[in-house]
Amino acid sequence: MKTTYSLNRLLALFVTGGFVFLLADSLLEHWGVLREEPAAFIPVLFSAAGSLIGMVAVTKWDGRWIRILHITLLAAFLIAGTGLCFHIESEEDENGTPERRAHEQKEKEKPLLAPLAFGGLGALGLLGTARKWPGEVI
Repeated sequence: MKTTYSLNRLLALFVTGGFVFLLADSLLEHWGVLREEPAAFIPVLFSAAGSLIGMVAVTKWDGRWIRILHITLLAAFLIAGTGLCFHIESEEDENGTPERRAHEQKEKEKPLLAPLAFGGLGALGLLGTARKWPGEVI
């Protein structure tokens, strides 16, 4: 049996794939600092939650799960802003150990645009699943 998906549902599937990619990317990029900085778990856990919610929303595709997906996509903007703040903030400690100074130098190499991927997924998902342009009657 061949299943056809609407454009809205395909965009939700694309966003779900984006969350899976961000889960793998966040886990690989934050692997070295997960023990030292508990905040590094935020994008990993949010990506896992977004992936699961997206998969359920795409498979069930009813009003309740689409609203839950919308809430998740709105929260992606908060995650993007929070991640941007964590990537911008820097601590100045001249008296630290050489290991601490090396760690701080590595932290200065944090990519500033990386957290904004969550915001991009949120924007694409919200625009793609908006009721203003319904692809199918929900």
